[in-house]
Amino acid sequence: MTCKSCKSANVVEVLSLTKQPLANAFHEAVDDSKEKTYPLKIECCKNCGLVQLSEDSYISRDLLFKEYSYASSVAEGLRNHFKEFANTLAKEFNNNSFLVDIGSNDGVFLKPLKDVGIRAIGVESAQNLAELANNKNLNTFCEFFDSKTVERITQEYDKADIITASNVFAHLEEINSFTNDVKSLLKSSGIFIVEIQYFGDMIKDMTFDNIYHEHVLYWTITSLNNFFTNHDMTLFRVERINTHGGSLRVYVAKDKRIAENSVKDLMNEEREVDLNNKNTIIEFANNIDLKLTKLHEFFKELKDKGNKIAGYGAPAKSSTLINSIGLTNETIDYIVEDSELKQGLVTPGSKIPIVDSSRLETDKPDYLVIFAWNYADEIIRKVKKKHKTMKCVIPMPELKIID
Repeated sequence: MTCKSCKSANVVEVLSLTKQPLANAFHEAVDDSKEKTYPLKIECCKNCGLVQLSEDSYISRDLLFKEYSYASSVAEGLRNHFKEFANTLAKEFNNNSFLVDIGSNDGVFLKPLKDVGIRAIGVESAQNLAELANNKNLNTFCEFFDSKTVERITQEYDKADIITASNVFAHLEEINSFTNDVKSLLKSSGIFIVEIQYFGDMIKDMTFDNIYHEHVLYWTITSLNNFFTNHDMTLFRVERINTHGGSLRVYVAKDKRIAENSVKDLMNEEREVDLNNKNTIIEFANNIDLKLTKLHEFFKELKDKGNKIAGYGAPAKSSTLINSIGLTNETIDYIVEDSELKQGLVTPGSKIPIVDSSRLETDKPDYLVIFAWNYADEIIRKVKKKHKTMKCVIPMPELKIID
């Protein structure tokens, strides 16, 4: 196995979770066909610091992304996040800028861009999500981003002043060819802006549930800087953002620039905690076992005492958490989910029914587990308006019970 970034063969396995179903493979309850599970392992490149899925954990992108059950606009937190980002770009760039959003989902970022007057189009591989966006008059190409997409956009529009990719850069097996295509589409003074879950926060907060098959690559600022340097691009700015339990927003220029202090400071911080050392990641893996044991015992104790347990939110990361602990539909009676794309289905592997929020009116649980824990405040605020006595459990990053 070689590193996806620098092509070094100096990679070593650092973590192996139990075999997992595909995290977004929600299906009908009547579908009793045997669900496939796949290895879920990560390894570290000792040369450039990139952490990536092992080769036997890779899944075809057609299987993962042709149809997709996660519609970003459902989450109020994400809608607000992208509204703020659009306002930021409107202040920094002029209204004549042309922006291409790769992995544009249902248009969650395209809409606020349109509202602030930035000309933008999206590229989205999932047919169901691209259709949702186009139905809202948010121009979206339904295809994987590649050299053909670059040619089509260039011919129909122009080269891009700005290219954005939010929570896409972790999903790419062919990261080098993808980045070459980004460079081809950018103007000479163009900027590539990437939002990516931060592996440093995953280790610090023990949020191992962010590891699943869609996430091929796990980045630090050091490994990102090494990667873009190899592509003759300049990572000149980084911002810490709170999406998905801790992320980075990095600004990368096609031309040469001087890196701002934000980049240097975070790289120094990573050096101080030895973040890009394989031994640090191995320690993280060992601590996961302890955390899983603690969570398993917690849920077992709740059930042994006769409590009724339900969940709220079925993001992809909940699949890793649920299946790693060993929860099933005998432990969790149902999961409330705001996305209509998932309602009426069951969770991968564990087969827990997914319902709408009206179920809480007629089938009130003793404990409600917030599986979408990065939106815990938003969800608890919503359910506590009607169900003041219901106890809420936040399983990650730290186990908490909210009375």
